[in-house]
Amino acid sequence: MTPGGAIIAAVETQFASNPEARGGESLRIVVGENNADLAMTLTMLIDDEPDMHCVGTASSTRAVLGALEEHSPNAFILDLSLDDGSSLPLLGILRQRLPAAVIVVFTGHKNDLLNEQCVRAGANSVVVKSGDFEELTSALRNGLAQGWRGATP
Repeated sequence: MTPGGAIIAAVETQFASNPEARGGESLRIVVGENNADLAMTLTMLIDDEPDMHCVGTASSTRAVLGALEEHSPNAFILDLSLDDGSSLPLLGILRQRLPAAVIVVFTGHKNDLLNEQCVRAGANSVVVKSGDFEELTSALRNGLAQGWRGATP
């Protein structure tokens, strides 16, 4: 390798692993999940993605709001059932406070009516937990690329 080739390879590696260096936005994600093992697994999987970083986890709606203030996230993965109740009302609060945030509901409930309610409340999308992790990361990336347009009437 030529001397300049090493520098070019280093710069290419930096750009490949750092989306902000190439002009893209990195997702700073708060995971709202009351199952500690699943929250830990999601954190590890998210942190393995080059354009994502888990900045915090929370097991209740109150803790999600605390993480919002503490970590300045731009994305959320939320279970519908948290320790202090449904996260459905939380969707509207998050959307109001961070209109451009990516919000993905990650739930064990496969229900079209519930999915529609989540989107109307402010979620970008709903992903069923039985799906693979790539479905979740795709939903996050699509949410970032498309922005939130709100529910259609």
